[in-house]
Amino acid sequence: MSIASSSAVGPPPGMAVRLSSNEAPFGPSPAAVEAVRGLADDLHLYPDDQSVALRDALAERLGRTRDEVALGTGSAALLMDLIAHECHAGGDVLTYERAFIVYRLGARNVGAGYVEAPTGGPATLEDEGYARDVDALLERIDGDTRLVIVDNPGNPTGAHLTGEQLTALVAGVPEHVTVAVDEAYNEFAVGQQGFATIGELGLEHPRLLVLRTFSKAYALAGLRVGYVTGPAELVASLDAWRTRFNVNAAAQAAALAALEDSEHLRRTVEGTLEGRARMAAALRELGVPFTDGLGNFLTLELGTPAAPIVEAYARHGVGVRPLA
Repeated sequence: MSIASSSAVGPPPGMAVRLSSNEAPFGPSPAAVEAVRGLADDLHLYPDDQSVALRDALAERLGRTRDEVALGTGSAALLMDLIAHECHAGGDVLTYERAFIVYRLGARNVGAGYVEAPTGGPATLEDEGYARDVDALLERIDGDTRLVIVDNPGNPTGAHLTGEQLTALVAGVPEHVTVAVDEAYNEFAVGQQGFATIGELGLEHPRLLVLRTFSKAYALAGLRVGYVTGPAELVASLDAWRTRFNVNAAAQAAALAALEDSEHLRRTVEGTLEGRARMAAALRELGVPFTDGLGNFLTLELGTPAAPIVEAYARHGVGVRPLA
């Protein structure tokens, strides 16, 4: 990833309020903070390269085995590794248009093709916009397709596939094609508008992977820890691509503590949903079209080029991001 391309992912510099990064305003679990502090005397020691304690905790929670879980420095790094793993010898990445920018960057880095299935148009006062159609994605699978990635809910639009749609998608992907579902924002979506996770649906596919992160609902974005689950053989093959000791000791300890603090997670999710609902109500009152998505953010349609508005916010220390 180049310096220029990284600006499409990271927060803009100098912003006092970084809405563009979808960070958790409630901060991390106090238990996670204490776990990091407790490592101060052990900074001379290498971390557990296999992240056994955290993988075991995740496996137990998800009904998996340790061998079906691998860790990375955030789900973004895992996605980059996954794209390289699947497409280093050629082939295409297939996703929806306006998907998470890392998919495009990962494909570009390895010289893979990047194919986008169209979505619905922008939001209006009558339509939330950017609707995703399963058939539009499946009909674009061909002999060059190596990897299908779906961010569910999507970033940056917040659009999602329902459980019924996701079931149809997984069933429609050929068994030799890897299908990855990026559930980075799942905690903010569960139980709403027909959303369901892969785990809740119990879906199976020989090359089905699910990626999640501790950056959003668990508020550990600064420590960079994410994970992938799937068939043990495929997970092991992907894990072989990572840098050794990639997840540092502080990240492992904090993630484990955060995972166990269900009360802080509940407060974070509930507070986020309340804030999202207040913002949505205000936008409706103002007559501003927006996508009432299932992430921890909203996508507005302003009817004018976004760049000057982004610049105006930046002058006041508020970071927002244009959709295109």
